[in-house]
Amino acid sequence: MEHPGRRRIMHLIDPAPYGGAEAVVSALARGAAGQGDEICVVAFRQAGDGKFLRRFDGDGIETVELRSPRRRYWREVRELAALIRAWHPDILHTHVYHADAVGYLAARSAGVPIVSTVHGFTAGSLKNRFYQWLDVQVLKRMDGIACVSQVLVDRLRAEGIAPARVHLVPNAHDGSVALNRSEARKILDVSQAAPLVGWIGRLSYEKGPDRFVRVLASLRPNIEGIIIGDGPERAALEKQVATQSAPITLVGAYPDAGRLVTAFDVLAITSRTEGLPMTVLHAMAAGVPVVATAVGALPEALGDSSGWLVDPNNESAFSSALSEAVQDRALARQRADQARLRLRRLYSLDAWIERMNRVYDQSRRPHSAA
Repeated sequence: MEHPGRRRIMHLIDPAPYGGAEAVVSALARGAAGQGDEICVVAFRQAGDGKFLRRFDGDGIETVELRSPRRRYWREVRELAALIRAWHPDILHTHVYHADAVGYLAARSAGVPIVSTVHGFTAGSLKNRFYQWLDVQVLKRMDGIACVSQVLVDRLRAEGIAPARVHLVPNAHDGSVALNRSEARKILDVSQAAPLVGWIGRLSYEKGPDRFVRVLASLRPNIEGIIIGDGPERAALEKQVATQSAPITLVGAYPDAGRLVTAFDVLAITSRTEGLPMTVLHAMAAGVPVVATAVGALPEALGDSSGWLVDPNNESAFSSALSEAVQDRALARQRADQARLRLRRLYSLDAWIERMNRVYDQSRRPHSAA
């Protein structure tokens, strides 16, 4: 269905309460809506209290929760296909494994093009590696794929996906304004004066929160740390903090956690694998220095002089970089200023939406129903 001058875009995600893919959907949906596109965000039935969809209240964005019970996949396909036929999107845009598989089958049934954003591959358990393999098989049949890093582009092309259908579309900063330092520290209930190193993310193996604990515990003198997030590794992480006497506070998950980066003197990213985390973009926008492992698109984001990039297998080097970032305030400020300029040049919201629109336009072609 054609709409001159605007698009009807339906996003599909199986949301966690908070996370990177969820932040991407939020920013992309709001940005496109702000440019005049009609947006519908669809979420699978949520185990929690529906916080993800409520974040769009007042934004002029339609939201729908698929009510099928968990693991009733064919019912989800039928329910989504009916929604597609009723809403008439130009594009179905899916995010992460579950949405990719169900979305592909429903889109083919309803005869609309489908695009997926690949946020990253986490490896991990045998079960998770199977899901990733299955996702790649689905991605091979997509009309377009947006990858947040060149590493992912290269991987999918190596899997045999036609190069013309795989596009580099890095995430962008959503334009939100961080809280001032005093407000952020008050929310987190931390001292207004003490140096603080922060970590934000899902508490899972690939994000490396265990590395952050070891690094902070090894520093002399100790530097206070704070972890914002939740996930399957939380219990193990709490035990590790206690066992290693790490000077770290775990505060759980916060909505819009990226706005709290100003509480930190330094943001630490200790990931084993990554796409392009929204957290680093929030820090770059807020002028907060970043020390990160050189994985995924982090080297592309920070470049050579806009932060500290460390071999992901060298925790000693991470400790040294973190100490320098905390102690050499002039150097930290210089690199943070360079990061802010780099963000404005490479990761603006308008440029992000323009790149995504090109993927949509290249992917819109007739399909027969499956």
